[in-house]
Amino acid sequence: MQLKNWKNLFFWILLASSGGSWCCIRVDAAESANTDIWRFKNLANTQVTYQLCQKLEQEVINFLCKQSSQSQSLDSQMPLNVAQQTPATTQAPPAATEQPGDTQKQNDPPQLESQPSNLPTSPPDSKEQLLNAPQINQSQRLQRLIQLLRSPKQPPEFENDRELGLWVRLRPLEQQPLPPTQQSVPKFKPIGYLQGRVGYFQTSNIFSSNHSPIEDGLIISGLTLASAYFPLGSKTYLNGSIDGNLIRYINQSQYNYNQVRFNLSIYQQFSRRMYGEVSYSNQQLFYANNSHSLDSFKAGDRFLNENSLLLSLGRRDPLTPKLTLDSFYELSVNFADPLSRDRIINSFWISLNYYLQKPLQVGIDYQASFLDFTQRDREDQFHRLFGHLNYRISDTTNMNVEAGVSLGSSTDENIDFDGWFFSINYNLQLGRF
Repeated sequence: MQLKNWKNLFFWILLASSGGSWCCIRVDAAESANTDIWRFKNLANTQVTYQLCQKLEQEVINFLCKQSSQSQSLDSQMPLNVAQQTPATTQAPPAATEQPGDTQKQNDPPQLESQPSNLPTSPPDSKEQLLNAPQINQSQRLQRLIQLLRSPKQPPEFENDRELGLWVRLRPLEQQPLPPTQQSVPKFKPIGYLQGRVGYFQTSNIFSSNHSPIEDGLIISGLTLASAYFPLGSKTYLNGSIDGNLIRYINQSQYNYNQVRFNLSIYQQFSRRMYGEVSYSNQQLFYANNSHSLDSFKAGDRFLNENSLLLSLGRRDPLTPKLTLDSFYELSVNFADPLSRDRIINSFWISLNYYLQKPLQVGIDYQASFLDFTQRDREDQFHRLFGHLNYRISDTTNMNVEAGVSLGSSTDENIDFDGWFFSINYNLQLGRF
């Protein structure tokens, strides 16, 4: 049966290009009168092929959209643990121990320079996520695969059909809209979080005494209510937090105290690896117990009210895919009540971190602090060398362990910072809002 009896016959041919695109070709049979005889079963086979074409195309569209959504989710996440390694003495309140001898008066607050005032934490919205973490091989492979899937090879505009001896124009099928169930759903973006923590700190010289060092430990528990990093610009963020901590000595229980701290900071990312921060904080310390002496302090008495202005600069340099070098500088100007605790602190800190695997990080740190008391004749220098281990147990919990030695001296002959220390901290995210 001759095809000339058909005025206008269309058939569809399925082509698979090297880039993975499927197209259907329309050919006018009137222009191919010299071709072979086509049987009706070819038309039936062509219709089946067209249905398969539509089905395969829809599956590919759904697959690519799903991969694209996952890729955007991966690109928006920025890992790491800068907040877990913030210098621990940036807000340590000093004490006025002016009396000679190896005994401390009941009216004098404890010497707190060598004690941690900031527990290592890892909140989900910390500056940690604003820097890039070392890439892992599996993640690199996944990113390359996604890029290949998102950029398929484009089919040529014309194709030569050797069987028919024609040049035909390729016309790609129109993409069908995704079903409502497969369209992207906006993710919940929390504006703040509540985090709980508990920690233990042990040292050989709890009061930084030069005459009779006392070995003791602290149990520190508390809550943090903090906001997310709100963007003020493309690389500028605003963050605020409120902390409350209960600090309890193991043996020197008469000096137990409570801490309340308010913090407001503006974070600026200068480049992919470097950032700066300007902060204001206020911390207040209160005695938790009554003094053994009737004419001394009582529970609830405040022995420190300190306002601090801080300027900090930080940088992260990847040395290998799993090894990073973090450096940090902070200038802190503190105005306190009593005035004898006004001081200026310059802190330097450097940390070498190695990612054993995604949730586990180990490293070695060096920290140096130089304190200048502005209302009295006292200058301190304080050094720490220690190792740390950070382990993220889950998305809401993490643990931090530190151990090392501290060295230092003071123009006050009663003060000495030499000793060793050990700390372990556990952090739990209680909720987001």
